[in-house]
Amino acid sequence: MKTVDVLIVDDRMDGLLALQAVLNIPNVNLVKAQSGPEALAVVDNYDFAVILLDVQMPGMDGFETAQRIRQSPRHRQTPIIFVTAINKDDQYIYRGYEVGAVDYIFKPFEPHIVRAKVNVFVELFLKSKQLEEQAQVIRENEARERYLRLAELEVESLRRYRSLADAIPHIIWRAKADGTFDYFNKGWTDYTGLSIEQSLGSGWQSAANEDDLKEFLKTWMNSMKDGRSFETECRIINRYGESRWFWVRAVSETNFMGQVVAWIGTCTDIHDRKNIEMKLIDAEKQANAASVSKTNFLANMSHEIRTPMNAILGFTELMLDEDQTPEERAKWIHTVQRNGDQLLKIIDEILDISKVESGRLQIENVEVDVESVLEDIRSLLRLQALDKRLDFRIDLDTSIPKMIMSDATRLRQILLNLIGNAIKFTGEGHVHVDVEWVPRAALELHSKIQFFISDSGVGINPAHSNHLFQPFVQEDSATTRNFGGTGLGLALSRQLARAMGGDVTLVSSVPGKGSTFLVEVNADPVEGTVFIESLNFHIPQNEKFSLKGVKKLENMNILLVEDVEDNQALISHFLGAVGANVAFADNGREGMAAALAHEYDAVLMDIQMPIMDGYEATRRLRAQGYDKPIVALTAHALKEEMVKSMSAGCTYHLAKPVNFSQLIDVLTTIYRDRGPREDHCAV
Repeated sequence: MKTVDVLIVDDRMDGLLALQAVLNIPNVNLVKAQSGPEALAVVDNYDFAVILLDVQMPGMDGFETAQRIRQSPRHRQTPIIFVTAINKDDQYIYRGYEVGAVDYIFKPFEPHIVRAKVNVFVELFLKSKQLEEQAQVIRENEARERYLRLAELEVESLRRYRSLADAIPHIIWRAKADGTFDYFNKGWTDYTGLSIEQSLGSGWQSAANEDDLKEFLKTWMNSMKDGRSFETECRIINRYGESRWFWVRAVSETNFMGQVVAWIGTCTDIHDRKNIEMKLIDAEKQANAASVSKTNFLANMSHEIRTPMNAILGFTELMLDEDQTPEERAKWIHTVQRNGDQLLKIIDEILDISKVESGRLQIENVEVDVESVLEDIRSLLRLQALDKRLDFRIDLDTSIPKMIMSDATRLRQILLNLIGNAIKFTGEGHVHVDVEWVPRAALELHSKIQFFISDSGVGINPAHSNHLFQPFVQEDSATTRNFGGTGLGLALSRQLARAMGGDVTLVSSVPGKGSTFLVEVNADPVEGTVFIESLNFHIPQNEKFSLKGVKKLENMNILLVEDVEDNQALISHFLGAVGANVAFADNGREGMAAALAHEYDAVLMDIQMPIMDGYEATRRLRAQGYDKPIVALTAHALKEEMVKSMSAGCTYHLAKPVNFSQLIDVLTTIYRDRGPREDHCAV
């Protein structure tokens, strides 16, 4: 049997001993106290079956002690028997019952009666405890049955869940709150070839693409901070070692307290869709790049065509002047011819690149005099090189056949493009052409002739070399601004060379130090031809020209900001003829400095110029308070360019070829009014 605790309280030791002697009951533990406070000190330490409490005690009597004991939640229902030798009247007894007594024992008491009463409460206490234990066992059994039932249901649900997960054509996984994986469906093992044991924990990472794994883990760790769901893309390696793109989506599982206890995720194969998207993105980029390139090409082409046209029409108009001397008229004719040749070259390049792209380019294979071709090129380009004081040479590094089978027109066109570019992009130093002939080797079908074209010019940035041979593209926008050109020359030359069995390649280039290009074409020698080891060229004399002006806009001071010398000569001639005084600046920076330093009635501003273009120069002048009229005089004739000129601060926009009658009318209006600035445009 269990030991039962009984509290006996009496301030007299003989009283405690008497009760102890009477209550010598098996399995009953007597706890003794000699005062009310002492009883209260031990009452919360025991679960008493009954309390025997003396009434008459000093300090705190039995009634107060009983009342205080009842305040303890543990002993609100514990039986209290008062033991007293006085106050047997009913009123006194009633007070004891009011404070919680269940019985009274008066001294002197009968031992067997006290023992019997205490035994009753001890047995009741034991029965009560037994009933509580039985109820607890019943509750535990019921809970165990419920748990077993729930466990059975959970096992059944898990079996169905796994069957469903295995049937879904997606990868499904589960991870603990800390990111440790503890479940994968059959889709994972079938795809990766990894077993469940190999995949659990962090073993699954061996199937993740290394480049994507860090980003995936970073995304997941950020989501762990607040338990939010996340989505991302990554590549997973299959059993054959191939990587495929998957869309990964994970949601968190939380308990009733909102804490994340697990993660459930799916992986959906999007590889085919991803490839299509990437192709569409690439196609869009290419389309945008093509659109930008063609827009730039049209703008450049407009400039390149209108610039020589301006000189042609202007000098043609000069030749109609009856006062011109035969010598002056001859000079104007020479200028018109030079600009006409340039215009024809541009048109030919456009037509040729169109034929190449459409596959309609025809290459001849006839007898070609190589020495004659090189002499033509030398005579055509020598003056340009002399004007820039360049060391221009064409040398033979090996003996070459004088006559070969090729296309003379296309060979001349390629070499003029490449050598002309070298001269254009070289400010000082040299342009050398070294020619070599390579006889047909055993496994080759044709002999080759090679032209190494080297210069000491601006060179090419390595970052731009990959698109150097694309049509309509130059190295960068600064190239177009500083040197002009359509961006067709290299692309067309390469296409022509390839059509002739060779190629055009960039051998080397150092920015600021120069470049070397290689031109190679098929060159089978004509039967019976001689081989030459050196070239002897006839060197023509260079001619110098000067322009002479006549009178009209009396004493009007005009600043002409123009980088093309022919246009300077032409425009200044017409303006001088009507009395204007014309000063020159070769680029936007010089023009801005001159406009701020001197008093001019108007500024004629070209747009596309080296160092600083007309837009920037105009913006800076207006920013510094310059209020004189600025007339955009440019070969850019598109509407967008007109709007851009006005936005930069120009007063008028006049397009080339210049209508000199219109230009003089505009300047006359400016000179006459000299009032507040208004914006105008004319094409």
